[in-house]
Amino acid sequence: MSADAPAPAGRRISGGDPIFGHVLVGIDETPESLVAAAQAGVLRAPDGRLVLLAVSERHLAAHAGLAAASAEDHLYAGTAAELAYAKELVDADDERLTSGKLVDLLCAECARRDVTLIAIGVRPHGRLSALTFGGHDVEALHDVRCSVLIARPGWGPHRPDRIVVGVDGSPESRRAEAAARSLGARLGCDVMPVVGLGGKIDPEVLRQEREDALLDPRPTADAVVDASTKGSLVVVGRRPDRGRPGSKLVERVVYASRCSVLVVQHELAAPGS
Repeated sequence: MSADAPAPAGRRISGGDPIFGHVLVGIDETPESLVAAAQAGVLRAPDGRLVLLAVSERHLAAHAGLAAASAEDHLYAGTAAELAYAKELVDADDERLTSGKLVDLLCAECARRDVTLIAIGVRPHGRLSALTFGGHDVEALHDVRCSVLIARPGWGPHRPDRIVVGVDGSPESRRAEAAARSLGARLGCDVMPVVGLGGKIDPEVLRQEREDALLDPRPTADAVVDASTKGSLVVVGRRPDRGRPGSKLVERVVYASRCSVLVVQHELAAPGS
């Protein structure tokens, strides 16, 4: 079945939070995309759908000058090889190999196919270098309109050691905590809510009984990063914002963390609802 074909009519997603019901993994010529594939396979709901979208970014070959034609072939062959490896790592429902710009095609599929989660591998860099020079991960964080897994090596294809979630009482953090607890229950992982007292928080958060919560005097981003390890999965919530879909808090957590980060997109209620 082609990746262009819609999911079977009437298919129901079970096994937890709908975020994990339709997962799209971005594959390029780098091994980091294999990490994304392996971890996406772990997070996918039991009856969920997972598609591998491999994109050969042939336009990058233009930087090779006279060797551009050879570079194009090398990029395409490398992407095809990574797709073959990804298929061995994860039981995908479908796969597709094409050419273009990876994040552009991920965004298009997200809009056309009701994708609920996009997974993409992160290359080693800090927040400043990412924002200065770009990269698939930073582009996805800003452009994709669904939840995003920014994958780092540490636990795929096994479950994470711990799920760490930032909690401040906002609608987006409540959505993130719900997703984290649903995932933790399904995978059998401990969930640690982290409340950063040094930032803006809803007082109701402190009134709720959370025996598993960590209270930290610092801002939420710093507290969450320090509570995580390489084998953790960090979960943070993001509220869609025209022009700036990625908040500073989310960016700080993504680029300061040593582990994979799941950015849960909080859907805003329609006007008048």
